[in-house]
Amino acid sequence: MLYYDHIQQEEQSAYLRSLQEELDAERKAQEEASEAEEAARQEDIVNSSFYEKLDKGYDVNILIVGDSIGATSGASDESHRWTTLLNSYLAEQYGGTVSLTNVSMGGNASYAGYSRVMKLDDDIDYDLAVICYGQNDSTTDFPLYYETIIRAISSKYENCSIISILESSQKDYTEKMVTIQEICDYYGIPVADTIEPFSEDYDSYTDDGVHPNDAGQAIYAEVVEKVIDQGVYDIEGFPDYDIEPVNANVVKFENFRYIAADEFERIDDTTYTIAGLSISGILGIDYSWQSGDNVTEIYVDGELFEAPTVTFNYDFSQRHILIVSDDCTVEDQIEIVFSSKEQADAFQGLIFSWEK
Repeated sequence: MLYYDHIQQEEQSAYLRSLQEELDAERKAQEEASEAEEAARQEDIVNSSFYEKLDKGYDVNILIVGDSIGATSGASDESHRWTTLLNSYLAEQYGGTVSLTNVSMGGNASYAGYSRVMKLDDDIDYDLAVICYGQNDSTTDFPLYYETIIRAISSKYENCSIISILESSQKDYTEKMVTIQEICDYYGIPVADTIEPFSEDYDSYTDDGVHPNDAGQAIYAEVVEKVIDQGVYDIEGFPDYDIEPVNANVVKFENFRYIAADEFERIDDTTYTIAGLSISGILGIDYSWQSGDNVTEIYVDGELFEAPTVTFNYDFSQRHILIVSDDCTVEDQIEIVFSSKEQADAFQGLIFSWEK
């Protein structure tokens, strides 16, 4: 009896081991299938454009770069911002998570947009960029600076689609708006036209004559939504912006170096200096305008190079990024002297751009 009991125990143990092995093999096969499915999904995500990702319910990353309208000035609160409305619509309509980054700066022109894009270092691979400029730009060189934004986006985010907004504040298809249309047509970039819908009753969509109020913010969101919906309907693939520039001078902005304020030595309340710097190219500055007169003296290798002067007739400060010179060569040292401690405190950095 003991012998037969022993045999039965061994047979039962062998059966249980076999059953466990089958279960382990089945679980492993399921895990491998799940991993393969996830790998295929991740590969599909990588190989899908912004519009394809939306259509498939994948998560997307959107970048907004613009002026005060891009920054949603005029909205009564966050819930009424056109970017918030756009985010909510896309998430509800297509099912994925929409992550939105807005680097717009009120009062600034297109060169600031180029700089903001080139400086951006957040490890996000953007699927869509929305450009919103024109109100603060001068007609002179606007085509050049606007195109630098497109080239900056395409150089940093190879598979990023772009939408350009025609700003309602222009009230008509001005020379700058026509320029945007022509550049976008060349690159195959869709345009979100807010001028036409605002023309129906302009004053009801803005409280200050420039910035969209809550009703105007809703129009901005709707116009961009329609452009995106059309892109999804057409199932547009990856964009191809790797073509010759419209303006040959765009190549002067291909290389970019941002020298942050903390790389300088602050020698007193109003003065910054940096030595051992050998660089040449287009010089820009990132700083703030304080209420009143703002004089900024820039010395290159001991000689006064430029002294940009601005009178800011507002009771607040505002950050600006602008070009100081289109040809600056530094052999060793730059010194910057601001007209006040408040202006010096708000200094962000210098920018150099040059051709590769």
